[in-house]
Amino acid sequence: MERKFGGELNWIDPSFLMDENNPKKVESFFLALGVVFNDLNGLLLFEKLLLSTYDKPENFEATSHAGHYGGLLLQLQKLIVSTISEFFVFLKKNTDVFSEIEFKQVLERLSKSDKSLWDGIVVAAHGKLNSVNDFLNTIIQIRSNIAFHYDHSGKIFRRGYISKFFGKNKDDTNISAFYSIGENMQETRFFFSDGAVEECLNIAAGKKFKDSPLDNPVLKEYRAKIGETIVALNRIISILLKNYLQKRRNQPR
Repeated sequence: MERKFGGELNWIDPSFLMDENNPKKVESFFLALGVVFNDLNGLLLFEKLLLSTYDKPENFEATSHAGHYGGLLLQLQKLIVSTISEFFVFLKKNTDVFSEIEFKQVLERLSKSDKSLWDGIVVAAHGKLNSVNDFLNTIIQIRSNIAFHYDHSGKIFRRGYISKFFGKNKDDTNISAFYSIGENMQETRFFFSDGAVEECLNIAAGKKFKDSPLDNPVLKEYRAKIGETIVALNRIISILLKNYLQKRRNQPR
């Protein structure tokens, strides 16, 4: 069955959003903000498509299907975390935009609760909340050492591999180093590498080296924070862009 994306198609004159001959930081900021939203939106959609298209494996299922399913899900999750990390870096490096008149006017359109949400995100991006410092350090570590920059990740991946396959927890998924070699890329995956990455993520989130990840309260808290952060970012970014577009559409030219 043919499937199409929904949503009403709106438009605005391109010159209303960007002055071709006069660079303005606030314009570049909101353009980049749209990129962040789209990146998160796309990754979440891919995750949803994976979960809805393929059968969910049983717990501790050691099959090629389970390996591909879990590996792709893991890959999307680390990219989502990395995007969140990049967004916080982006905010920290663009603080000067917040003092511009037009940005303040966009903020004035926020409700009291959304303004509070935005303020909290900005404070968090600058590492001024003790309650989120560990969380920020975790996602920065994942972005820098696990999701990207393979050139210096060898030692970290090795530690994850040892924790996964030589740790205290033994089940069907780590009694052997599994992989699948098929006739094409779709049928080929090195599951032992996914296992190492998964363990790296767990350790970065606070799980102790070689300890079992099962029913781990630290990992549960980390996953909950990731979910809450995604909801918060999607909400505040979409509202800021909506307000910005409305203002730009109505401003005199």
